Amino acid sequence: MKQLELLPAVDVKAGMAVRLSKAKLDSASEFGSPSDVVKDFLLAGAKWIHLVDLDAAFGTGNNSVLIKEIINNTSAKVQLSGGINNDASLNNALATKAARINLGTAALADIEWVKKVLAANSERISISLDIKGQMLTARGSGLVVGEIFEYLSILDKAGCSRYVVTDIDSDGALSGPNLDLLRKVSQSTQGSVIASGGVAKLSDLTDLRQMGIEGVVLGKALYVGAIDISKALDICYK
Repeated sequence: MKQLELLPAVDVKAGMAVRLSKAKLDSASEFGSPSDVVKDFLLAGAKWIHLVDLDAAFGTGNNSVLIKEIINNTSAKVQLSGGINNDASLNNALATKAARINLGTAALADIEWVKKVLAANSERISISLDIKGQMLTARGSGLVVGEIFEYLSILDKAGCSRYVVTDIDSDGALSGPNLDLLRKVSQSTQGSVIASGGVAKLSDLTDLRQMGIEGVVLGKALYVGAIDISKALDICYK
């Protein structure tokens, strides 16, 4: 069976590692130093880190200095996300050592810009598809971009090869991943799919791996102790 890439999430707000529920900034719970959280994940054997600048994503500032420091000091591959939706934020992200740059859903409001980015940097770019119902909805601004499958077709034709798919209502809710949504997206694209949101127990990881999903972003379940990262890594890679 194909391996499931595990990407522990480290969301940074005002210099602290936090977790949100259903993408609501006022639901943030703090979990200490992001650098220390990353170190703990690496000691457990994590190969990837999903690193998010929440302040950039929500337009409340940025943690760029800390983000760069974390990336420079980690041996893991980093998927960098959070507010990357214009030339300035993209260039700052590309200038880091992050292995992958994840464009925010809000970037899709300027689809011609996204097409240009994919044409120039397709191998390093993934795109966040934050979904509420059937609609792409940017976390932070709440901007409704459009219908998911319409944009998926456009992005595939533009050369996008990887999507980070989040069911907003499942994110941070520990209610289980939206397998039906993930299956429909996977069947509608030639690109790889990374699942994000809702994973609450080890059997959820088994379900995702059996679906052939490329990877999974795992956040709150790790922070609250619902899932042990060592056991999760075993399920994803062995």
